[in-house]
Amino acid sequence: METTTMKSVTRVIQAHIAPVGTFTVKRALPDRHVQSVGPWVFLDHFGPFRVKPGEDGVGPHPHAGIETVTYLLSGRNEHLDSAGHRGIVGPLGAQWMTSGRGIVHAEYPRPENEAEMTQHGLQLWTTLPRALKLMAPRYQRIEAADIPAVEREGFSVRVIAGSFEGNDGPADVLMPTLLWHVSVEPGKSFSAKIPPGFETASYVMGGSGAFSSGLQHLGAGSLVVYDSDADVVRFTNTSAMLLDVMLLGGAPAEGPLLFHGPFVMNSVEQLRAAEAAYRNGQMGQLAG
Repeated sequence: METTTMKSVTRVIQAHIAPVGTFTVKRALPDRHVQSVGPWVFLDHFGPFRVKPGEDGVGPHPHAGIETVTYLLSGRNEHLDSAGHRGIVGPLGAQWMTSGRGIVHAEYPRPENEAEMTQHGLQLWTTLPRALKLMAPRYQRIEAADIPAVEREGFSVRVIAGSFEGNDGPADVLMPTLLWHVSVEPGKSFSAKIPPGFETASYVMGGSGAFSSGLQHLGAGSLVVYDSDADVVRFTNTSAMLLDVMLLGGAPAEGPLLFHGPFVMNSVEQLRAAEAAYRNGQMGQLAG
């Protein structure tokens, strides 16, 4: 008979406020105690805020050595990059860009109706495996309709990446990864088995929940990091509203990880090469 064990919470990170483009975000990763959760090395939570079309957004800037993932809870978002990719997604869709050896991109809100005037979502980064740090850039536009939505008693799971109960997310990932948007009804609980060896964390996007006996009312901006030994994640909605959690994780990142602004590499030499490539225009150009 198969036995399961509940993961314990090893740390709770409270996001801090950081400026990005024309707005501020709650930033939960990186943290001075936790550099990565699986391949995930960065997490910004933006909104909800009312956009000013033509003014808001994040203008052209470079990346190298990572993938950027923008997931919308509400709003409509445009991606542009120097490799010629362009895509627009609406609520519950995702922009998934692989920077590889280097790219310049920008993201702007593009609302078409009153509901889309409210921008709310996450931007996350994964570090690439050592062997793929210098791969060619690519881009995946993931429509909301392409993301499996698994309904269960008291909760639902939208599988962006990885697999939940045999439902595979649409993201073409380059390392063992999971990214699940979990919504739990008031008073109900969610539990799921996590693949062996995965590092895992839950980020609260809305509502509040109990993540262990001593953590009963964690709200938006809380990143709950679990141990890697046990195999089941469980949390309960302790609020009167829907609890929205982004469950993220995967196989441990291949280090060492060196951060320098928008670049995440494995060596100082790679960082210097990325900086030089950007300055010399080798990452391409994108009009502001």
